[in-house]
Amino acid sequence: MQRNLLRGLWILLLGVALSACGGKKITVEIPPHIDLSTMGSIGVIAFDVQSDAPLQGDITLKFIQHMQAAQPGVPVLELGSQADVLREVGFDSLDTEAVKAIGKKYGVDTLLTGTLEVTQSVPDVTFGQSLTSMSAATYVRGNLDARLRQTRTGATLWSNGANGKWKLAGVDLASGSLPSIGINNSEDKYKKMLQDLAQVGTADFRSTYETRKVK
Repeated sequence: MQRNLLRGLWILLLGVALSACGGKKITVEIPPHIDLSTMGSIGVIAFDVQSDAPLQGDITLKFIQHMQAAQPGVPVLELGSQADVLREVGFDSLDTEAVKAIGKKYGVDTLLTGTLEVTQSVPDVTFGQSLTSMSAATYVRGNLDARLRQTRTGATLWSNGANGKWKLAGVDLASGSLPSIGINNSEDKYKKMLQDLAQVGTADFRSTYETRKVK
């Protein structure tokens, strides 16, 4: 009887294992958090850039490119700089009433604005525990904030941000060895920074994919 019980338990466990192994997996598309097709025509004010270093590239253009790559066919109207647009509608700051006026002036349903802050850090110096080695590096840091506002009410519909740091140059010194110096092309690093910030900042507009097991 005990032998039959063990045999039955073994068959049950084997059946469970085979069932688990035989399960099918499918890839499911998860819709983006933000459906831009519901926002009508989108007016874009050139992002306000505050940088202590010359940038190679246009963060506004990068952002638009990633946005339209995520959801092709999104109607975008580039309006110009914030100062020029505000002057056209007779406002000094981008407040609720200014957003409404911009919507009426340019015939857009939604307004995209953003700010980018870029700073180059002082060398970050690190000493080894025995003080026989030292490393130093300089970085560029970027912080991007973007918002979509409804021009009918001035209300914020969406906001997102992205930030990070990118290494520009570094040096490593150790007792008894030659220094190791690494210098990256600063122009390429700034371009990569803009690319990365725009990609992360537009993540809510892209579909994602998830693998699920089905019975």
